[in-house]
Amino acid sequence: MNKIKNTVLNSPHESQLTSNQIHIWKIDINNPQIDLDKLPREILSQDERKRAARLRSAKDKRRFTVSRVFLRKSLSHYLDTAPSEIKFTYNKYGKPNIDPEHHPQNIRFNLSHSKNLALYAITQNREIGIDVEYIRNVDKAGKIVRRFFSKDECEFYYSQPNNKKNWAFFTLWTRKEAYSKARGMGIGLPTKEFDLQLVPPEVGQINHIRTKNKESKWSLIDIEVDSDYMAALAAEGNDFEINHWKLDDIRQL
Repeated sequence: MNKIKNTVLNSPHESQLTSNQIHIWKIDINNPQIDLDKLPREILSQDERKRAARLRSAKDKRRFTVSRVFLRKSLSHYLDTAPSEIKFTYNKYGKPNIDPEHHPQNIRFNLSHSKNLALYAITQNREIGIDVEYIRNVDKAGKIVRRFFSKDECEFYYSQPNNKKNWAFFTLWTRKEAYSKARGMGIGLPTKEFDLQLVPPEVGQINHIRTKNKESKWSLIDIEVDSDYMAALAAEGNDFEINHWKLDDIRQL
């Protein structure tokens, strides 16, 4: 297993994205410094505005709007284009990608949000997936594990004491979801066909995913974001470093 360079920077303008970097942006959607009324919602596409309008709860509307505005603003930093001009495509599973016909830089990204936290992973020339989950009690967690996870992963889950079951479940879930999203299928990827090298999580430690007992080209990293959340990142290769930013104000972008 490899160790990767893991750097925390104060501003995204301190470093340009290179082909061996992954940038992770973290946003507390409910941060009081983020004033929904002052967000430049005009940069959202017509489709994004319609999607926001269809959401019934104020919390869901805020989560979607804040995360999309910050996503467009952050991506504009890498694409050197106005946030409103960024074009997305979506595969049949709903995974968004930057439209290569309009943006030739080959920037790849993935986003995830849970409860009050949103994460973006942005890189270049490699597929990527990220997942974050708020740690909570899950009804019938054991049944979910038996249905979606491999034999070794089931054994890992059931070997944990009761006070570690939630930790074990979300360790498995975030890793599976991040890898599935990197492959472009979300949870639709047959989850029993790959095994995630279950070792105690360590920030900055690369785990090599194994598929049908063979090591693949994919790497998996547990990401430390908050004590109430678990997060994982999946990416092609292992020749990269990770930079982190926390965004509290749209003016940072």
